[in-house]
Amino acid sequence: MYSKPKISLARIFRKNYKELIAVLLYTFFIFRLYDYRGIEALDIPMSISTVLGFAVSLLLGFRTGESYDRWWEARKIWGAIVNDSRTLTRQLMGFVDQENNMMEIQEIAYCNIAFDYALKNSLRKLDVSEEIKPFLSSEDFNEVIKQQNVPNAILLIMEQKLNRLKRSNSVTNYEFVELDKTLKRLCDHMGKCERINNTIFPVHYRYFTHVGIIVYIMMLPFGMLKSTGYFMIPIVTLIFFFFTTLEGIAFRLQDPFMNRGSDTPMSTICRTIEINVKQMLGNSDIPDKIEMTDSGAIM
Repeated sequence: MYSKPKISLARIFRKNYKELIAVLLYTFFIFRLYDYRGIEALDIPMSISTVLGFAVSLLLGFRTGESYDRWWEARKIWGAIVNDSRTLTRQLMGFVDQENNMMEIQEIAYCNIAFDYALKNSLRKLDVSEEIKPFLSSEDFNEVIKQQNVPNAILLIMEQKLNRLKRSNSVTNYEFVELDKTLKRLCDHMGKCERINNTIFPVHYRYFTHVGIIVYIMMLPFGMLKSTGYFMIPIVTLIFFFFTTLEGIAFRLQDPFMNRGSDTPMSTICRTIEINVKQMLGNSDIPDKIEMTDSGAIM
C-alpha cells in the first residue's frame, strides 16, 4: 500500500494512548515527590539525560534510515518490473508477426500480467490463484498452481512459449536473445524482492532502541525538575510520543511487503501494468485504476 500525506493525530494517539498515559502518570508522580515532598535528591544534572538522549537519537536515526532504504529499494524494484513488463509486450509486438501469431503474443503478455500478480501475492503471503486465473489457460494454470514458487513457474512457461516461437522461426535468434534478457531481468527483480522479504531486519536494533527510549524517558524528568517545573509533565510526554512514533515508522518501513499502509503499492502497480499491456495489445476490456481509499491508502 501507499499512504498519501494525510496524517490523523487522533489515530496515532489511539495506538499509543496506553503508553502515553503511563508516561504521564510516571512524570506526575516524580513531580509530586519533588515539589510536594521536597526530595531534593531527585534533581540530577540534565547533562546525564542529554548524553543518553543523544545516543538513543543516533540509534533511532540509523534504524529509521536503514528501514527506509529497504522500503525505497523495494519501490525501485517494482518500478523496474513496470518498465520490463512494458518492454516485453513492446518487443513481442515489434519482433513477432502479429498477423499470424497474435494469439501467442497475447498468451505471453498475459502470462507477464499473471507473473506480476503472482509475485505481489506471494510476497504478501496471500493466495495467488484468483488473480492469476483470468490470465492463464486452464492447462498453464493447473501446471503453475502446483508449484511452490508460482511466479517462477510462470516465467518458465513464458520461456517455453518463446522457445516455440523461435522453433517456428517467428523470431530470429537475435530477437529471441533480447526477449530472453527481458525475462531474465524479471527473474532478477523477483529474486531481489524475495531477498528483502526473507531477510529479517536484526531484532537487536528494535530491542535496544526501545529499551534506550524507555530508560531515557525514565531519567529525563529528573533533569527537568528545577528548570521547567510542572511543565516537565507534558514536555516529557510529548518527547516520548515523538520517539515512539519514529520507532513505529521504522518498524513498518523495514518490511515493505506486509500489506500495511506504508508498504509498496504493489496492487496499484500490477493494475497499471495490466492496463498498459492490454492497451498495447489493443484489447477493449481495460480495467479501472485503483482509487485511493477514504483513509488515504492505495493498495
